[in-house]
Amino acid sequence: MSLNPSMGLRRMNEPNNSLAEALAAIIKPIVKEAVQEALNLSSRATQSAAAATSFLTIKQPAETSGLGASTIRLAIRKRQLRAQKVGRRVLVKRADLESFLEANPIDALND
Repeated sequence: MSLNPSMGLRRMNEPNNSLAEALAAIIKPIVKEAVQEALNLSSRATQSAAAATSFLTIKQPAETSGLGASTIRLAIRKRQLRAQKVGRRVLVKRADLESFLEANPIDALND
């Protein structure tokens, strides 16, 4: 009776494979959940930091507010809207845009 060495190796690896598969089945969801949670925490922190200090180009406040880019530039020129110039770019803080838009509300007329 001759023994095939590869058959012996397969039999020896079968218990190890099933153990590895069982461990992988247990560990994989735990690791996946931990990674997703870490990514969610990281993206929330990044979004809140970006929202708090985000700067917009002239085109972005125009699109956000529904005003024209020339109206945004005019408000900056009249010092109604604060902006910073960085090189050739003019940047507006999101908070400054919001305060500019909320500064002159139109009161409702009483009938």
